[in-house]
Amino acid sequence: MTAPEQAAEQIAEQTAEQAVDPFADEAWRAAIEHAAGCLGCRTPGAGCETGERLLRAYEEAARQARPGDETE
Repeated sequence: MTAPEQAAEQIAEQTAEQAVDPFADEAWRAAIEHAAGCLGCRTPGAGCETGERLLRAYEEAARQARPGDETE
């Protein structure tokens, strides 16, 4: 499993454990839909700039949605 796949799996586990706001949910769906159709995202070691950007956007949205999270 590649690092982005591991990160996505960890995020999916975290998401299942916590309530996520609609924006974070939308960001997660965008990342997953992109990855499903992107050869770069599905090829180990290839990497994909768009996929990484979408994943970072989701991570930020999920971080902001956490209650009591004051980090920026």
